[in-house]
Amino acid sequence: MSFLRRAATGLMAAVAAVPLLLAGAQPAQAADTFSCTGAASVFAAETGGILWRYPFNSPGTASAAHGTRAQVGTGWNTYGRVLGGPDGRIYGINSTGLNRYRWNGSAFETVNGSQHSVISTSFTQYATAAFRNKITVDEIGDFYLVDGAGKLRWYRYDEASNTWPIFARVLDTGWDKYDLIVAGGPGVLYARVPAGQLYRYRYEPTSQRWLDRNVLVGSSAWNGMTKGLFSAGGDTLFGIQADGDFFHYRYREDTNTWPLNAKNVGTSWQQFSNVLTLTNTCRLSDRHVPARPATPVASYSTGAALQGPTAGTALGPVEYLHADNIGRLRHGYQVNPDDFGSVQWTTLPTDQAFTGKPALVPNAQGVLQALAHNANSDVWSFTKAAPPSTSTTFPAGVGLGGAMRSAPALVKLSDGTQAAFGIDAAGALWYRSQDGSAGDLLPWRSLGGTGLTGDPFVLATADRSALLITADAAGTLRTATYRDGTLSAWTSLGESGFVGTPSLVTMPGPSLRIFARAADGTIRTQRQDASGAFPGVWSAVGSLPVASPPAAILDPVLGRLAVVAKGTDGEIYRTFETGQGTGEWGDWARVKPDGSDPAASDPIVVPLTNASGQSWVIVFRNLNDTTRVYERQIPGASALRTTGPRPAVQFRAHSLPNPK
Repeated sequence: MSFLRRAATGLMAAVAAVPLLLAGAQPAQAADTFSCTGAASVFAAETGGILWRYPFNSPGTASAAHGTRAQVGTGWNTYGRVLGGPDGRIYGINSTGLNRYRWNGSAFETVNGSQHSVISTSFTQYATAAFRNKITVDEIGDFYLVDGAGKLRWYRYDEASNTWPIFARVLDTGWDKYDLIVAGGPGVLYARVPAGQLYRYRYEPTSQRWLDRNVLVGSSAWNGMTKGLFSAGGDTLFGIQADGDFFHYRYREDTNTWPLNAKNVGTSWQQFSNVLTLTNTCRLSDRHVPARPATPVASYSTGAALQGPTAGTALGPVEYLHADNIGRLRHGYQVNPDDFGSVQWTTLPTDQAFTGKPALVPNAQGVLQALAHNANSDVWSFTKAAPPSTSTTFPAGVGLGGAMRSAPALVKLSDGTQAAFGIDAAGALWYRSQDGSAGDLLPWRSLGGTGLTGDPFVLATADRSALLITADAAGTLRTATYRDGTLSAWTSLGESGFVGTPSLVTMPGPSLRIFARAADGTIRTQRQDASGAFPGVWSAVGSLPVASPPAAILDPVLGRLAVVAKGTDGEIYRTFETGQGTGEWGDWARVKPDGSDPAASDPIVVPLTNASGQSWVIVFRNLNDTTRVYERQIPGASALRTTGPRPAVQFRAHSLPNPK
């Protein structure tokens, strides 16, 4: 007993010297809101198979003590691991898989003549000595485990449908350094290293955000709990030493203290092979669920489009995606880039509503992935089936949480992994990195900041880095570099009042030129200097006030920059550089000079390779929700050889078939 009390004293001293929150993490602190519904039920299985229930009074307090036990079952030695869950649920793991029981307060429920049912044939390895301490159930019934590769995985079972809507979702990597995990609340995980230190994590499952990570809360001696470590919820912990001494703890994250520290509540508990309690007897009323910003369905949201990779000798298909005015995600597939009438439209299979511009990026396997902003502020991911599947449509999506005010941005980095970004209600920037180039997007983690506005723009650069651009509350555009989960300091690009998402073009060098819409509606631009820095001085791209953010591209024929925007009259306008690299601009002109073709959505530009060679298109939707495409016309060889002035740049208009 003296061993544990010495350890607890050392633990308290260590906690006082270590900050609760990691640098850059979002505080997950609140006043102490601890409460319990009554006595906890502690279940203990003897090696001979008898299961006992102990009423445990006043959990989480200095008055905690157990009452007289009662036998409630036999045959429990068939399970190598027994876990407590919420609301009377108990789970036993053996060679048959995961078995569910439910205690109703006086007996185990019987369904179809049996007290238990196998809800999964997986999890069998967690009945073995090597893995039995690497699985836990939290206060709301979610399962967390560490697999053989050291990945922390998340599971959720739905009893009504007998399905697992969340199954083996990867939350983190590198957890093979821990030899034990135990949940102390919804998404609250305590993790122990073999040397005895105890760390605390808080994962918020509704928003899928990591709020606290790798917080040292115990400096030593937790490896003395060789006979079990479990929780009744509300950041309570129970631990049993090899000599059978039974100790009780409670942690407070708001003060980083242990108001209940190593209270001895029993002896001779070493006789039990499994000891557990129900995980929601106690709780904190503050659940740390972030408030959802208002993100209603917008009218004529900007769409996304790209040309997919080539398939043998065939040119890549063109794919379109947008959220319509009632929130449906409409996907267009154009198998032949020369035939705009061949587009086949489908509605993505979900009953959710979406808003804003989706992100559309091929992953490392060349498979198209889309991120879309749910009208409830969450982000959803849709990924096409990988080869050998020949499906041209998207299957059902996966909710990624978020509670983001902005639309998501998605980028494929130089190592093939993806990273997603979003801005929350407070204007802080969050990201999701990928578990390798073929794995899950890991949960949201904070990159800090406040007062950021608009939708983030992201561009992949060298060495797994990405350039991020967003605006502050004054409308000043700022840039920062993301790499491996860290963000550089923000750099101002000068001036203020910019509106909407900027457009960037990578020039030879490489160097970047940025275009943005100023407060007076005109388009401004600046280019990186030889050192890679933006000078912070903007120049005008003509004097036409426009009603949309710019869309810019390097014309592959002329080698000159082109900028496209929607005018205040709704018409689509374009301008070109007067010469290669001049940074000076010709007059703005309508893409349809001989008539009217007003746009309802903002335009985008998309590089395109077709039978005529490299070109590009302008894409937007009109008031009839028809997708209009203006194809840059490639001049013939005779026009390119002429010594006189080249003919004016022309565009050919196409209407895509309307979705059915």
